[in-house]
Amino acid sequence: MSEQPDSTAIELDPESLAEEHVVSEDPADLPEEYEPEPELVSATREADHADVAEQLIEVPGMDEDGDEGEAEEEF
Repeated sequence: MSEQPDSTAIELDPESLAEEHVVSEDPADLPEEYEPEPELVSATREADHADVAEQLIEVPGMDEDGDEGEAEEEF
């Protein structure tokens, strides 16, 4: 019976691993492949006071008594 090397020993051999490793360029260093995020000119805007007032009047989940949906929680 011929002796064959242990496959685990071959896979973990640092010499063979060093020979198989190929250094590739970092994609972030390549200018033609790097695209910066677009710059937002106006990320925020002022709220319209009329819209805010309307939202405060119409609060979802509240009935006329001011209870916050207690009837829905009863079983």
